[in-house]
Formats: sequence, C-alpha cells, structure tokens
Amino acid sequence: MTEEVFQILENKFFIFFFIFLRVLLFIYLFPLFGTVFIFNKVKITLALILALILTPIINFELPKLNNLYTIFTVFLSEFLLIFVMVLIFRLILGGIQLGGELVGIQMGFGISQTIDPISGFSLPIISEFMYLIFFLFFFTFNFHHHLIYFLFETFQKIPPGSFSVSENLGTFLIKKASLIFEIGIKFLAPLLVFMLLIYIALGIIGRLIPQMNVLFVSFPLTIGLGLLFFGLTLTFFPKIIIHYIEQYFKLLAAILR
Repeated sequence: MTEEVFQILENKFFIFFFIFLRVLLFIYLFPLFGTVFIFNKVKITLALILALILTPIINFELPKLNNLYTIFTVFLSEFLLIFVMVLIFRLILGGIQLGGELVGIQMGFGISQTIDPISGFSLPIISEFMYLIFFLFFFTFNFHHHLIYFLFETFQKIPPGSFSVSENLGTFLIKKASLIFEIGIKFLAPLLVFMLLIYIALGIIGRLIPQMNVLFVSFPLTIGLGLLFFGLTLTFFPKIIIHYIEQYFKLLAAILR
C-alpha cells in the first residue's frame, strides 16, 4: 500500500514538473507576461500557481527520460511548442506596431519616440499607443482565459516531448508572416488616403498662392487633421483586434490538429 502511494505521488510530481515547465516557458516568452518590469519571482510564482491548479485535472503519458539526449529533446520540444505559439501572436503585434509606425510617419510623428514599458525599447508614439490599446482590449474581452484553456488543451493533444517542427508547420508559419503587412495596411489605408488628399490640396494651394509658405503651414495642419482622423479610425479598431485575435486562436487550434 505504501509503495502504491509513493508511486502515485512520484507520478504526480513528474506531471506537475512538466506542467510547470510549459507554463513557465509560456509566461517568460509571451509578450505581456515576459516584460522587463515584471520580476522573475512574480513570473515563477504565477507559473507555480497555474501548475498547481492544472495538475489535479490533467493526466498524460510521461516521456521516458533514459539519457541526456532524451532529456534535451523533451526540453527542446517544449520550448518549440511555446515558441510557435508566441511567434504567431508576435506576428499580429508586429502588424499593429508596423501600422502605427506608418500612420505616425504620415502624420509627422516619424521621428518622435517613446519608451515602451512592456518591452523596454523605444517605439514611435502612435505605434506604442496602438500597442497598449491592443493589450487593453485583449484583457477586456477575456482572451487571456482562452490562452489558459489552450494551455490545458495542449497537454491533452500534445503531451510533453511529442511536439516537433515539420516541413508543413514551417511552410504554415512562413505564409502567416504576411499577417504583419496585412494588419499594417489595414490600419494605414484609411489614413493614407486621407493624408494623400491633404497633400494634394496643399500642392494645389501652393501653386495657386505662391506667396504662402506651404511647408510652414503643412506641419500643424497634417498633425492636427491626422490626429482627428486617427481618432475616428479608432472606432473600428476593436473589430479588427477581435477578428485577428480570434484568427490567432484558430491558428493555435490548427497547430493542435
């Protein structure tokens, strides 16, 4: 009886270890949780709490760790799985940042930079603004709950050590890299057309009234009208965010299959 109890405890300990490993990798690599201003102790504590919650309700076949090579392959498999999850999410983030940067250049904010509190790097002002709004909507619509549920599903569909990068997955990720330009253009297109009309109007005014310093007038005009139109475009920003986040989870479901 005692041996059976110790065997159950040993089995649960290894299950807890692999759950903790996957959750910890996810927290460290995911853009928001892996930020520089969140201390490592907080990340480890959060991963420990999630692992303790998931351990009683998850059961999977443990990988056989016979030698150092198998241990290395299991750890590499776990890292690649989380890396693919985070990579697809960063493609969406990259598209939003690219769109914000291009919008800022059209409005005259191309040179102005600000410190991003999430990554610690300098980003254009409009790009950083859209970046923070994206995360605000991400948590407002409870998409982080979907992430936790997806982590739960990964243990059922992809046990530790069973994930591998195939040729089909590599081709799939390369095709999805176009999301960066697709999202950037969707954010840029309305403002680009509007700013183009402003520049055409300024060009016509400059030809009709040569005495007017169009260059001097264009700076406050493009910034003011650009901010006004940018504020109007934020009304459909949530629809775009929800669409691409839902697409993100569909891509994750495709990886599970």
